[in-house]
Order: sequence, then C-alpha cells, then structure tokens
Amino acid sequence: MTRTAQRASIRVRLTAWYAAMLLLGLLAAGLALRTVLRAELHRTFNESVDGTVAAVRGFYGLEEGVYGGTDATTRHMARELVISERAIDFVRPDGSILPVVPGYRPVELRDGAPHTRDVVVPLSPKSPGWRLRVRASLVPLDRSLARMDAALLVAAPVAVLLAAGFGWWLTGRTLRPLRDMTQATDAIIGSGALGRLPIADARDELGQLGARVNALLERLDAALRQQRRFLGDAAHELRTPVARMRSRVDLALLDAAAGAAAPPERRALEEIGADLSRASRLVDELMQLARADADPTPPVLAPSFLDDAVADATGSFQARARTAGVALGSSTLDEAPAALDVTLVQRLVGILVDNAIRYTPAGGHVDVRVRTDAGRAVLEVEDDGIGIPPAERDRVWERFHRGEQARRLAPDGSGLGLPIARWIAERHGAALTLADGAGGRGTLARVRFPASVER
Repeated sequence: MTRTAQRASIRVRLTAWYAAMLLLGLLAAGLALRTVLRAELHRTFNESVDGTVAAVRGFYGLEEGVYGGTDATTRHMARELVISERAIDFVRPDGSILPVVPGYRPVELRDGAPHTRDVVVPLSPKSPGWRLRVRASLVPLDRSLARMDAALLVAAPVAVLLAAGFGWWLTGRTLRPLRDMTQATDAIIGSGALGRLPIADARDELGQLGARVNALLERLDAALRQQRRFLGDAAHELRTPVARMRSRVDLALLDAAAGAAAPPERRALEEIGADLSRASRLVDELMQLARADADPTPPVLAPSFLDDAVADATGSFQARARTAGVALGSSTLDEAPAALDVTLVQRLVGILVDNAIRYTPAGGHVDVRVRTDAGRAVLEVEDDGIGIPPAERDRVWERFHRGEQARRLAPDGSGLGLPIARWIAERHGAALTLADGAGGRGTLARVRFPASVER
C-alpha cells in the first residue's frame, strides 16, 4: 500500500485539524483566563487583607479609652473580632501576644507560604509599641483556582468532542458534492459512456471545478463521437470494395486452376487474395469495434446452450487447424445452459480458437471445453503454444497491442481480437481471464458466464 493510500480521507483530516485547533485555542484561552483570574483573585485578596487591617484599626480607634487602656481594649476586641480565614493577634510592646482570655478562640491557620499572608502594622499612634498582626489564609483562593482548573479539564474535552462531531457533520455536508462527483465518475468509468458530473452549486469552488470537468468531458465526448463516426464510416466504405476485389480474385483463381493463367500469375493472385483476406478481417474487426463503441446498451440475451454455440463455431476452424498442423479437439462439451447472444458468442469462440491456432506451432494441440461450475457455464480454450508472459497479460486487452513473440510468429495479426473478445464477454456479464496452460505451457483462456437460466 502506498503512502498516499495510507493517508486518511479529507473529511477525517479536516475534522482532526478542526478539533486540534479548537483544543489548542481552548488551552490557550484557558491558560490566559487562569492567569488573569489568578491575578485578579490575588489583587482582591490583598485588598481584602488590607481592608481587614484598616477595619480592625478603625474599630480600635472607636473603642480606645472606653475600657481604660490598651490592654483592656484589645482583650475586649479579641473576644468580639471573629473573621473567617483571618487570624488577628495583638502584639504587646515586649513582643508577647495578648494572652488568651475566657471566650477567646483564635482562628487556626496553616502557617507558611503560599497558604498565608502575614501583615504586621502599628496598632495606633496612641498605643506606642503595640502592633496589630493579621494572618490571612490563601486556601479559599487556591480552592477557587482548583475548581476552575477542574472545570477546564472537564469542559475542554467535552467541547472538543462536540466540536469534532459538528466538524464531522459540517465537512461531510461540505464535501457531499465532491462525493457525488466521485460516484458519478465511477459510474462513467463502469459504463464506458461519457456522462456528466452533478453540480450542486455552480457558484462555489467545487461547482466551478465540476463545470470545468464537464466542459472537458463534453469536448472529449465530441472527439470520441467524431472518431467513432470516422471508424464506422471508414470500415463501411472499405468493406464493399474489399469484398468486390476478393470476389474478382476468387474468380481469377478459379480460372487459373482451370489452366487459364500462368503459374506466376496464379501466385500473384494468391498473394493478392491473402492480403485481401487480411484486409477483410481487419475491416470486420474495425466495424465490430465501431459498433461496440457506438452502442453501449446491453444485448438481447436469450436462453440457450453454450455447448451448442461452441460446437458450431469450432467446426468451421477444423480445416484451418489441419492446414496449420495443429490438432483441434473438444475433450469436454457438457450441456451448459446460459443466456446468450449466440452470434456474439460464436464470434468470441472464433477469436479465442483462431488465436490458439495462430500462436501454436505445428504439431501442437488446441482443446476447447465447455463445462458447468456451480450453475455457471464455463468456456475454456487451452493450447500448448507460445503462451503469454505474465508481464504482458494486462496489455493484451489494449487495442492494436501485440507482444514480441506474437509479432514474430504471426506478423499478420491486428491486435484487435482479444479486445473484441473481452467486450463480448462483458456484454454477457461474463469474465474473460488468461492463465498459463497445463504444465506452464501455452495459454488457457477461460470465460465464466453468469448463473444459468431455465429455458
């Protein structure tokens, strides 16, 4: 498998890129949001701590002197001041902290950065030496950041999956015209007829591409129609004069056989007759190809027996096989019902048998068999001739192609027989294949027809 074939489809790649870009965008946005939110939370936290300090000092200023001194006032405040996540201590001038009094329950905090912030400021200008210590916990801030991180870790994958599903649907909808064009192209290739690609919207890029391809197909179709007309017209125009010349040569040969012509003249007539025979066969093949190209409709098939058609077609080649020194026989002719166009099938058999005789040296053998296999009629033509190298078996279906050995053994061939034979097989829904003969010698041509039908 090539590297290109291993690559994912455009739809998969577009969806993957869309999901990856969205994930990167969400991660970048989440990181930026977390940075901004963390800075804002720290700013708010610091302002809150500073506000707590200012509030305690302001409260002390209001209560100062009411209870008869700093010590009594701070004891009273220690019992009254309870602020969540804040520990408030009053530090004496000697550095000692205000002792615990009944009802005073200090807030317990985890000491040490980064979980606390410790702020120490003078208590009041009227209480020299006294200091106010406020310790604030960073745990609520850390909890807020942790909840945000957890939310991002859950929301980001869910958002990416939802976006990937939406992207898959969107790319499928966007690429649907391209898929329709691909299916239409496959239909064109399968049918052999130059159809046109469907265009969903002629204004977008895919529509413009389809319009240009259709314009190219239109030009190609026109060129092929012109070529087919030329081929058919040329073959038709050549057929009549060639047939007329063959008739005259045949009459001249009959006169020569009766002694009316000298031996040199007879040899010239025989050579002219052979050339005309080859020209006539070539014209017939060109006309067959012209009909094949011009008529893509399926033939009218009728229930028949393949063995009868094969027997009738093979019998006409016995004289030619004897002349070539090749033994032509039929080892198996089982009754094989099939839906056939008998005329075309006999042409198919003639091509295969003619090729087998043509490319089998004198002393060789050609065996024509008909059998059934799982309800399917099978035609096999096997010879022990020169065979077809495996490297050339794909090219023998090309028109006018002939292998090196074939050109050397039979230089008068046209290279049109096997393309016509495959066309006839395809018209019947049959499969024509080539393989090595028995023992690796020669060629085995096998035609497997569709399942048989009742007459």
